[in-house]
Amino acid sequence: MIIDIFKKNYITQALFVLISAITLWIGTFLSPDDVTVTEPYSLFYHSIASFALSYPLLSEVLAFLMILLEGAYFNYILSANNLTRKTSIFPMFMYIILMSMNPANQGFTPLIFSNAFLLVAIRNILNCYAHEQSYEKVFNASFCIALAFLFYFPSIYMLLFVFGAFAVYKLYYWREWFVLLLGFIAPFFALFAYYYIVDEFDTVVHRLSIEAIRASVVFDMSDTISIICSAFMVLFSVVSFFSMLSNMSSKVVIYRKKAMVMFILLPLGVVFSLYDMFFPVNQQNFVFPVAFMLTTFFISLKNSKKLCNVLFLMFLAVVYASVYLAN
Repeated sequence: MIIDIFKKNYITQALFVLISAITLWIGTFLSPDDVTVTEPYSLFYHSIASFALSYPLLSEVLAFLMILLEGAYFNYILSANNLTRKTSIFPMFMYIILMSMNPANQGFTPLIFSNAFLLVAIRNILNCYAHEQSYEKVFNASFCIALAFLFYFPSIYMLLFVFGAFAVYKLYYWREWFVLLLGFIAPFFALFAYYYIVDEFDTVVHRLSIEAIRASVVFDMSDTISIICSAFMVLFSVVSFFSMLSNMSSKVVIYRKKAMVMFILLPLGVVFSLYDMFFPVNQQNFVFPVAFMLTTFFISLKNSKKLCNVLFLMFLAVVYASVYLAN
């Protein structure tokens, strides 16, 4: 059974993950010049986009390696917080699959760089639970969210994620909120001071203000394969969500608290993906909670191996159809 691979040793699991990832990205590697770099305005991403256009193949390889490393770090975060099995790299697999299933996202996109900082923020917020003095973790989380914002504007929604985590953890002390604000604005002092010195402050503020109100909700109904694949992914996500909720009462308190924090990311990611539906990468805003939910869902089916493998093969079929058949 194919899903049993994730019950074997790390080398076997890693080889399966690597082969799966390469088969999803092989088209991008073979035709790197076909990838068009489009992005919303951001303070840090502009120079990176120029590099991607100048060295397309190298940028694709680096983007691929970044997703692998982010997947490994995401796996570590979940296992370190006892949200998944420590002997499996299934969360890493799910993260890589979800980040790669849209060919438009296979490359240097703002979200890849933003996610690197958001993962650090998520780790710090999860570690806030049951810690009386969590100021350092809150500061680190908000600081990383600010850096993510500088790569990808909608990443600011992660501040709402922190507010939700405070509510779940019952952190109502004013100090945590003050530290959160301080950590978020800290990077901007030095950055805007630099732009002021080089006389670009007004230009940067103007472009950011335009980006803040930009929205372009466009649905391409001509791509039948993409619509069907998206519908199946929504179905998998909904089933996974309710499956987790039904099993929450049997879990220990610390698991329930941290799982609820991960759940908060789902509605926030979906809502902020509407910020600009025309921009494909926005559809990946909810990769963290969906990867977590799908991992938990498939693991929960361990006593129904036949059903588990059938659903897992269906999931892989949807992913590969999205990559190779859409457009």
